[in-house]
Amino acid sequence: MTDADLTRELFDLADALGVQLGYWDTKGAHHVPSVEALVAVLAAGGAPVRGLADVPNALRDHVDGVRTRPLEPVVVVWDDSNLGFTLCLPEPHSQGTARVEVHFEHGGEQAWDVDLAGRPEHARLDVGGTVHLTRRVEVHGPFVTGYHRLDVLVGSEHFGAHLLVAPRRVVRSRPDERTWGVLAPVYGIRAELGIGPHVRDLGALAKWIDQLGGKVVATLPLLASYLDEPFDPSPYAPVSRCFWNELFVDVERLPELAHSPAARSILDAPATQREIAALRADTDFAYRRQAALARPVLAELARTFFEAPAGRRAEFDRYLVERPDVVDYARFRATVERRGTGWHAWPEPMRSGTITADEFDDEAMRYHLYAQFSMHVQMAALSADLADRGQRLYLDLPVGANGDGYDTWRNQDLFAWGTGTGAPPDDFFTEGQNWGLPPVAPAAARESGHRHFAECIRHHMSVAGMLRLDHVMGLQRLYWVPDGMSAREGVYVRYPTDELFAVLCIESRRHDCIVVGEDLGTVPDEVRESMNRHELLGMYVSQFRQPTWPGAELASPTADQVASINTHDTPTFAGYLDGTDISRRRAEGLADEAEAEAEWAERRQARENLEGFLGARGLLDEGTGPAPTDHALLRGVLRFLGASDAPTVLVALEDLWDELNPQNIPGTGLDRPNWVHKMRDSLAALADDARLQTDLDVLQRSRLAAYARAKETQV
Repeated sequence: MTDADLTRELFDLADALGVQLGYWDTKGAHHVPSVEALVAVLAAGGAPVRGLADVPNALRDHVDGVRTRPLEPVVVVWDDSNLGFTLCLPEPHSQGTARVEVHFEHGGEQAWDVDLAGRPEHARLDVGGTVHLTRRVEVHGPFVTGYHRLDVLVGSEHFGAHLLVAPRRVVRSRPDERTWGVLAPVYGIRAELGIGPHVRDLGALAKWIDQLGGKVVATLPLLASYLDEPFDPSPYAPVSRCFWNELFVDVERLPELAHSPAARSILDAPATQREIAALRADTDFAYRRQAALARPVLAELARTFFEAPAGRRAEFDRYLVERPDVVDYARFRATVERRGTGWHAWPEPMRSGTITADEFDDEAMRYHLYAQFSMHVQMAALSADLADRGQRLYLDLPVGANGDGYDTWRNQDLFAWGTGTGAPPDDFFTEGQNWGLPPVAPAAARESGHRHFAECIRHHMSVAGMLRLDHVMGLQRLYWVPDGMSAREGVYVRYPTDELFAVLCIESRRHDCIVVGEDLGTVPDEVRESMNRHELLGMYVSQFRQPTWPGAELASPTADQVASINTHDTPTFAGYLDGTDISRRRAEGLADEAEAEAEWAERRQARENLEGFLGARGLLDEGTGPAPTDHALLRGVLRFLGASDAPTVLVALEDLWDELNPQNIPGTGLDRPNWVHKMRDSLAALADDARLQTDLDVLQRSRLAAYARAKETQV
């Protein structure tokens, strides 16, 4: 067989296993992956290939094994449909009777006897001299929403599948909903009480904006991070997507503090108070120092708790029943602390998932148990407090987890090792991006019934009223970058869309949580079609919708989008107008003088276009002169967004004081201060700021007018 023949079979194998054979970039060019990239991606996804020579056997095994698989590993039933699935059986077995059983998630079962001979043939396959027939089986419900087990018995043969019975749609905002909220990273809040910024600060922020009419409090991921050795504080590369970051626990509100003289002594010590004051005064959040400050206090409180848990023992026991995996997580974190490395550097059998009691310190393990329990209680209380006022907590789910973290260690067979999740080249990142997060392998996820994805969603929705899915395109396809290759050489891999949306719809309805998909950038039409079909909200970012010529309109948000001026990955509003991002790229050699000047010219024109649009629409303050300030333009944009049909408008708090520095510059690493920038003032000072109050009042009035129009339309 020639190399050309082998390459054709490689393409056939890749296509059969859900690996895309090309993609269109933002400039309309089509890219075909290299043979080396396809082999690497197929191997990472579980195919037995290490080179072209392995392809024929792998393709034959796929044809023999997958096409003749008796039953798919996951079956989806939308709650207004019957249960239907395809059976593929050797011809003699396909003529008998099948016993179909559904074992429900919370007990009970339902069964049917199906005459297979009476079902029409869908296909006839001859594999190795044995004829297989595929027949479509359908039985009538109704079925209860949830995660069930489907068993099919044909003679002495038994086949099983995960059965997802799901509503077709996630929870949706009311048709007349016209709310607004603010976005503030917890680490950026200037704490006035306690060791540092914490959960209670989010509650204080919520109370403040509630007085002004705000109903949504949004923040960046609050997930567990590595804060010592190893060190990676990025909220988008968490240790786990199922556990909280104990750095944000409100120590002063923990009941154990009243019964722990040792913890109280540490807190009151002059050295501790000096460090607290120094950290509060810093313009940037110092993760290592903050963790070093909080750890001894929390450790003492953990000792007190486990020595005499008193009234909280019953609550803790219920938590362990609800989250039995927290013990395993705590052991993992304690082991990381003893060894000072990620798990890839551990010896066997620890590296493969087995940790014995002598591999970690019991005290460290109990610390992490206590820390997670404390965050669990405080996050639940925060969520309930907001709900009592008709507010929602808006959380963000990262697209992946740290390759050296707990999720990847505990679920090693689930991930496509040898690749990293990323994005192809575009106008902003001409070399593409590799975020370094190992992607989930679709085949492995299906075998597990998408258990891990459900756990991640459930963890967030247990407290969130709105959940944003970072890179929502990952529900349909992800860009895998093979290790050792550039991000330009990545390959798109397809995911089982219906199955993942089924999980999302189940959890959304169970937790009454609105879902927002981050659908920015180059997103295929089919992604937004799926979002619309299941009623996810998309995202509208005005910074990406600027009028492109004098007299052009600024496109308005629609009723199925959450609207904002920018995101945590873009320049601030003032920074955009000021061109700080252009100056940075020029200073770092990412743009030469000619390119920077061209960008400056485009930015100046964009500002003029925005001024013209806002002025023509009467959205600027009365008395604004011919040269409106940056802040006057900001207020005009707030009026514009507030008057739109968007169910929710979010404003980054830092835009209200004309902040120039962004929270994050994508594509940069730990050498740049990402995820550290603090607010200008404390919450109390911001609440007394007349200009900020006026800004938010502008938004509130615009939202009220939009609500009135929506009510009139309904009538």
